[in-house]
Amino acid sequence: MAAIETGSKVPDAIDLSLESTADGPISIADALANGPVLAGLYKSSCQASKTMFPFLERLHQRHAGTPLTVLGVSQDSLNITRSFARRGGITFPILVEGDEYPVSKAFDIMSTPTVYLIKEDGTVAYETMGFFKDPVNGLGDAVAELVGADKAPLYTEQDSDIPAFVPG
Repeated sequence: MAAIETGSKVPDAIDLSLESTADGPISIADALANGPVLAGLYKSSCQASKTMFPFLERLHQRHAGTPLTVLGVSQDSLNITRSFARRGGITFPILVEGDEYPVSKAFDIMSTPTVYLIKEDGTVAYETMGFFKDPVNGLGDAVAELVGADKAPLYTEQDSDIPAFVPG
């Protein structure tokens, strides 16, 4: 279970403007002004993170045109983060925490990836840690519900080559 659980308010670290793979710095708080945010905190060397991020990209593509913003939060340098995004086909912005890991520390994450679906009021609507098939599908359902879309499995039969559990 993540340290910041479903129903909790997110910490003030969301106000930090961090360097990103997009044009200029971004803060989670600024993104929340436009609608819910799906934030995936990760380390590029973590196999579970490498497995999770294509599913976050799938959500980004699936809900394009809705107020949902998908953001990564990287514990790596900007160069490594850009390489991770390019190799993984990730098109949503990824924020770079830097050596101090202010967001990861504020959220008190226990492992990567840790993913939060955050409502506009700053309340966590869903959280999951690591990579497990059922919570990934639960995340997809929670996003669909929050943006008013039809629910559809995120982890499908087409993903049969991806294990239902990937250790971090």
